[in-house]
This record gives sequence, structure tokens and C-alpha cells, in this order.
Amino acid sequence: MTMSVQIRAETEATTPTLSALEWKVVSLAMREAESGIERPRGWLSRWIEGSTGIRPKLPLADPRLETLRRFVARVRARADASDLNSRLVEFGFHPSQISAVALIAR
Repeated sequence: MTMSVQIRAETEATTPTLSALEWKVVSLAMREAESGIERPRGWLSRWIEGSTGIRPKLPLADPRLETLRRFVARVRARADASDLNSRLVEFGFHPSQISAVALIAR
């Protein structure tokens, strides 16, 4: 009994969690995916944008958070996100964090 508690405590201690800002980015990406912002822009949408002043969402300033946002958007769209998966690892995300975000985004 003590052994399983010790293993669980070690596993929880070594698994990093997402920060509050990273969770906000995940939430933002999920809301954007639901509203369909990632559609291709044709001449009509550009004309409406110019006449009304409504602009599409700009990319996030932090490339790490922007990659996380794009990853969530691709997972929500059921598109291939393997290139972003490796990029997130390069930015320092743990594979368990990436899989957790992918599970939530589906």
C-alpha cells in the first residue's frame, strides 16, 4: 500500500502542469474553433472587413503560446498536428502536457 502511494507521489511530482496563461490560451483556441474563425478569406470577407472594420484574430505575440493555440485549433478541426506537436516539445512542453491538451481539445 505504501509503495503505490509513493509511486503516485513521484509521478505527480515529475509531471509538469500548464500555467494559468497557457490554460487561457487553450480556452481561447477552443472558443475560436467553435466560432469558425480559421476559414479561408475570400474577396467578400475582405470587403466586409474593410467596410465594417471587423478584423480576424491576430496571432499571439509569444510564439510558444501561438503554437499552443494553433495546436488546439488543429486538434479541434481533426487535422494533422504532428508538426506542431514536435514544435511544442521544442518550446519545452512535456509530452504528457501535449497529450492532455489534445484530449481536452477533442
